[in-house]
Amino acid sequence: MEILSASRDYPGMNRPPADLLLEREASAQTLVIGPWSVTLRGPEIDDIVYDGVLVVRSIRLVVRDQDWGTLLMHLDSSDPAAGFHTVGDRSELTLSGRAGLDDGVGVWTLTIGIEGSTLRVRARVEATARFRRNRLGLIVLHPPGLAGQPFTVEHPDGSAEHAVFPKRISPHQPARDIRGLSWRSDVQNGTAVDSVLRFSGDVFEMEDQRNWTDASFKIYSTPLSKPFPVELAPGTVVDQAVELRCASTGCSAPDMTDTPTRVKGSFGDADATVRVPVVSTSVSSGAITGQPIPPAFGPLVCELDPGTANWQAVLDRAVTESGRRPLDLRLILDSHAQAASVLDRVRDAGIELARIGAFSRLTHLSEPELLADVQRLLDARGIGAELVGGTRAHFTELNRNADRLERWGGSLAFSMTPFMHDRGGHQLVESIAMQRIVVEDACAIAHDRSLHVGPITLAARFNAVATSAPQVPTSDTLDDGFGAELVAGATDRRQSASSLGAWVLASVAALAVAGVESVSYFETSGTRGLIDGVGRVTAAGEVLGWIAELSGGTVVPLTADHPALVGFAVLTDGASGESVGIVGNLGDTPLAVAIDGIDDLSLEPGAVRRVAIRVALRKAADVGVCPG
Repeated sequence: MEILSASRDYPGMNRPPADLLLEREASAQTLVIGPWSVTLRGPEIDDIVYDGVLVVRSIRLVVRDQDWGTLLMHLDSSDPAAGFHTVGDRSELTLSGRAGLDDGVGVWTLTIGIEGSTLRVRARVEATARFRRNRLGLIVLHPPGLAGQPFTVEHPDGSAEHAVFPKRISPHQPARDIRGLSWRSDVQNGTAVDSVLRFSGDVFEMEDQRNWTDASFKIYSTPLSKPFPVELAPGTVVDQAVELRCASTGCSAPDMTDTPTRVKGSFGDADATVRVPVVSTSVSSGAITGQPIPPAFGPLVCELDPGTANWQAVLDRAVTESGRRPLDLRLILDSHAQAASVLDRVRDAGIELARIGAFSRLTHLSEPELLADVQRLLDARGIGAELVGGTRAHFTELNRNADRLERWGGSLAFSMTPFMHDRGGHQLVESIAMQRIVVEDACAIAHDRSLHVGPITLAARFNAVATSAPQVPTSDTLDDGFGAELVAGATDRRQSASSLGAWVLASVAALAVAGVESVSYFETSGTRGLIDGVGRVTAAGEVLGWIAELSGGTVVPLTADHPALVGFAVLTDGASGESVGIVGNLGDTPLAVAIDGIDDLSLEPGAVRRVAIRVALRKAADVGVCPG
């Protein structure tokens, strides 16, 4: 066995900058045993490679509480590989720890065994305290590159069913009632690996986690058709196992050496010309610094709940923070009647609205009847703001309710967080490619309607799947905050990371699709803001300001031979062909970059640069809307 002190590269992999990593990722260890390579990130078994081919993204033990929160899995040992031993031809590693904060709610053991072409993982969890869970057990994450590949499901009754990893994001489970799964992982050089998974200890099913911008298809235990939450008494034991058998065919495995750090890029024509979306942000929900956001930003997003005691104070703050910009008001309603007092205040105070959204508190959706009622209220008050439908929650809800929203003919909105299931830096970076898939699928749902993507936040600003009642303000002031300020875990330390500028650059490039009218990131100021708690503009705020100045320009995409090189160019003057580029390094290695039309660049990890482009970039003929 060989133990490496960091994750090992596989083809197409992009390692995140160090300041975006969690501690368990920074201290990762990779075990190489015969044809196998697995990376341990704390208790997570990631990047499972057989004969040089990534076959499984991860096998993990998860405990989800009654509100679908993921409990922390603490390791007993600071050196996960220390528990490795060999018995005959079998290599075995045992990990143990506790689940949850402080003393936790349970103790767990993971046993990883490798013998020849077989890898086995067994999980045992014993509850040490009474608690309510929605899920407890093993999950298997398949890489998104399997989209379009066939697989076969073996059911507990012994029957088999053929299916395909969906290309378009599946709103519902692509496979249910799983005891076994077989599929082929292909790579471009002709190497292929045939894999067979077998599960024991529970019934499993699959969901498409790209709905939440996770880069995976997930197989999990305990079908969602069963009631939840379930109360576990102390002493309750859960015992599950996964067995993975692999066989390689074709050519020899690809070389897994480091990707060269001198890379080339080019600004090429888009398949269909698109405009830089309008960039905006949301009103600050906690303590503020008082500094204004740049004037190039678009309408300030303000989520407003008329059912709370401090809604008028929230509206007043939004007006103050917006400066001369109009508001993008998103109302959370029990019924349309709650909107009347807000619209009266807007009319009487002369507050300018660019648009207004209306969402059911119960479903987080813009129910068609609710939208029709709110439109009547707007007409009666002479308020000409655009009415927006969709969901205040994830793309998931838009995807699952596309038929209901067909009855609404106006523009659509949905929000986005990369940290729904996993707060790792790898997930943060991997979410970028998933954002492009999400927004393209959203365009297919919208047909010729415009999209407003946001709020886009790191951690979730509210729990869209909670079974417990949320915390609400009891005062009519903002002393205790509102919205995300009252949500546990809504703040992430990487909000002020220098590399987050490269991430938002990559995100805007991913979301710049025909029909996307606006994108809204983070809050104005504070711990979740573009301006931090001491009044400094963050790297993300600076880069978004650059992009906001280019709103309405024509996007010319950047193509590169290295996955960490991100960005785009914009035609700022169609007559002269003048262009400006914004490029960044969303990887952990310095890059020497050569792009036609600009001076050679040296980009440190997480760095972003604005560059003048000296060569003419050809402009495509038409600016499109979301394709039908």
